[in-house]
Amino acid sequence: MISNHPFLPALALAATAFVTPAIAQTEALTLSSLTVTRYDTMPNIDPDLASPCCALHTYESGEAEDFIYIDANFAVAWSDELERVQVRAGDIGLQLENEPEARSAWGRFNFFPEVERGGNSLNARRPRDWPEENAGGHLDLVFTVPAGATSATLVIGEGETTMRIPVDLNVPVTELPEASSFFDVAISGISASPELVTEDRIGRTNIPGRIVPRLGEIVRVDISVTALQNINVDAEPGENSSFFTNTDFALIGPAGYPLLPMGRSVSGSVRNRYSNSISWDGEGASNPVSVTLFFLGAGTEGDYELFFFNETVGKVTLGG
Repeated sequence: MISNHPFLPALALAATAFVTPAIAQTEALTLSSLTVTRYDTMPNIDPDLASPCCALHTYESGEAEDFIYIDANFAVAWSDELERVQVRAGDIGLQLENEPEARSAWGRFNFFPEVERGGNSLNARRPRDWPEENAGGHLDLVFTVPAGATSATLVIGEGETTMRIPVDLNVPVTELPEASSFFDVAISGISASPELVTEDRIGRTNIPGRIVPRLGEIVRVDISVTALQNINVDAEPGENSSFFTNTDFALIGPAGYPLLPMGRSVSGSVRNRYSNSISWDGEGASNPVSVTLFFLGAGTEGDYELFFFNETVGKVTLGG
């Protein structure tokens, strides 16, 4: 029998190695910038949780409260011993005066201005080519606070190493920008057909197929999407990134009703909830990305209206 006793010191050492970096993490952080924005309402344009095109869902703070969005960036004092900073979401909160517990974030932004539910952790990893290259940490959180609150403390971590950052909440109420202000969407064509030929590649095998509607026709819309600026809240300066999916688009037919989304063309196949991430460096807009969308409808000739999230971005005429 192999005794377990020789492994006890190793386990104890491993536990110590785990705890020590955790204690030092907040001590390695230095706040480099902090932006506070106040909102009364926040449109929920997440297509997984709402129907932004034709039934807009809006988060409402009410008269007694407001939403506070905090965007904080941190420099990290990397060392040979410190390779990663990780503070879990449960140890991050907004402490208000005369309240015994810090308030937890209920939302966050990954790609502005689409608010996502739930807070996030503070994560940063030392670059491989450190110390020539550096990298910081980032927090992007949404809290609910009393409408009259003018100050608070952002609390990060726990115990004696807790980081406490004063936050000035005395800022005016503003509105989130429309998603279309970050993108240019242009329609290049529209057509309708009674069927759609497909080809799926599975492993090394191509599987041909065909989509035939039992009702109506397949309406195809060809578009190009250009990202006008970075919307990735965690991007390093000069490294731009944007993100959208085909479910962010909706098509309204001549009768004034939305068509059923089928997906988008991907290498001969049709995929739903397929994402596009556009990355580019420097200033200015990205190169345009071509996207083909498919919808199920009557195929009626007339004017169609393309929505991106919750607003019209283009109109196009089918037939005629």
